[in-house]
Amino acid sequence: MFNTKEIVIIDDAGDVFELASNIFKKEKEEYEFMRSTSSKEDMNAALAEIPSLIIINADNLKKDALKVCEYIRNDSENSITPIIVTGTTKDVNYRVEFLKRVVEYYIPKPLTKIYFYYTIKNLSRLIEANRCISNLTGLPGNTQIEIELKKRVASKKLFAVLYVDLDNFKAYNDKYGFMNGDETIKFTANCMREAIQIYGGKKDFLGHIGGDDFVAIVDFENARKIGKDIIKRFDKGIVDYYSDDDVEKGFVKILNRRGKLEKYPLMTISVAMISNKYRKYATVLELGEDGANVKKKAKAIAGSTFLENRRRGR
Repeated sequence: MFNTKEIVIIDDAGDVFELASNIFKKEKEEYEFMRSTSSKEDMNAALAEIPSLIIINADNLKKDALKVCEYIRNDSENSITPIIVTGTTKDVNYRVEFLKRVVEYYIPKPLTKIYFYYTIKNLSRLIEANRCISNLTGLPGNTQIEIELKKRVASKKLFAVLYVDLDNFKAYNDKYGFMNGDETIKFTANCMREAIQIYGGKKDFLGHIGGDDFVAIVDFENARKIGKDIIKRFDKGIVDYYSDDDVEKGFVKILNRRGKLEKYPLMTISVAMISNKYRKYATVLELGEDGANVKKKAKAIAGSTFLENRRRGR
């Protein structure tokens, strides 16, 4: 499973972390729980993951739980991350203070398993919607892509980014119409999903920038296999979206800007790979610049192309 939902539980006592892990043990591929103490060092490491949801166990917390909430909200990357606070206090005014800190829920203890389960699931779903899911492909959009790239840059771990887009997509749209064009976009997304499911890992991420542009963030050691498998699946299946006549000819004829018929090859796919193996990236902007340069080179090569950037940098 990729696009795993990462949930941080700030829990000095440990009981809420154990409960959540147990409730979701059959869904551990989809939900990953990470425990943090209330120490600033631990919380900073947890917040750097930019989780889908944060749960705070206010009982036995070594720091004031209200101040912990304020600390999280002051972190720019987690300013919209939903927070659940749970504790045994019966003081309604105290619980209201958490809601004033823009905490989504305060759930009194003892926790009811089924209520806790669906609160976590529903809030996780809402944050995905807030982070702009593509209506066409069901994949996370630009906001979540940027968050995931920031997480990889901050982690210092080895990773690779695959920038994917289609060649001659506009000519296809002009010939077959935008509705058929949308079907090829969904087909491309499925090719990428299947490749990642077979060769990727649970931490891998697939996003839809928009149009015919996609991004996959994967482990470096699997990136080449994933990229080449995407091409294999795409080339095998894309012909099903053309007429038999166009497939036999190997091109479509479209009126160009001068009003003359021009031949355009059938759609192919370009996969540009960059990684932090050869260059250490400090910002998402640097990643994007390198990705754009490699993708431009890949698209200049005829046919479906996988191109890896091995140029060493600072």
